[in-house]
Amino acid sequence: MMAGQRAGPLEEDLNKNPFLCVLQKSFEGLYRRAVERGDATLVVPCAECLDGSSFDHVFVETHVLRAAPVPGCFINLCGQGVEVKDSSVHTDLGFAEKRICEVLQTESMYEFGNHFRVLITDRPLIGRFRTVQAAADRVGSGASGSKAAVPSPGPAGGAAAGEAGASAG
Repeated sequence: MMAGQRAGPLEEDLNKNPFLCVLQKSFEGLYRRAVERGDATLVVPCAECLDGSSFDHVFVETHVLRAAPVPGCFINLCGQGVEVKDSSVHTDLGFAEKRICEVLQTESMYEFGNHFRVLITDRPLIGRFRTVQAAADRVGSGASGSKAAVPSPGPAGGAAAGEAGASAG
């Protein structure tokens, strides 16, 4: 069950997203444990940005977040810090590369007796990716102009813009 915050022809179909499908099938135990706790946020790179469809354990754990005591801050299953502010996801503490991922769409899902949030981003938190057309550019191509709104935690430390498209992490 999903309730999106963005509508339009370019909306991501999560049932067909390669990363989410692998997470739910190949990493079903990890996915179930994350969702059953009830505080999970999943960062799901959009299908268009994924460079290949091979996702290892580290890649998967990097994209499963748990809320930290500071609003807007999260810790992934690898123990790295991730900050969600405005309409972007920033890699922070513990990442080899600082990356800013634009949130293209926000979904609410319900499985295993819990609701959890899914943030569809324009790039993964680590690894190689293909650059996609920015959400702002998509307005002219028929998509709704409303970007997914993610609550800002207020003043916080920033992340450098290490956004090279072919970098590995």
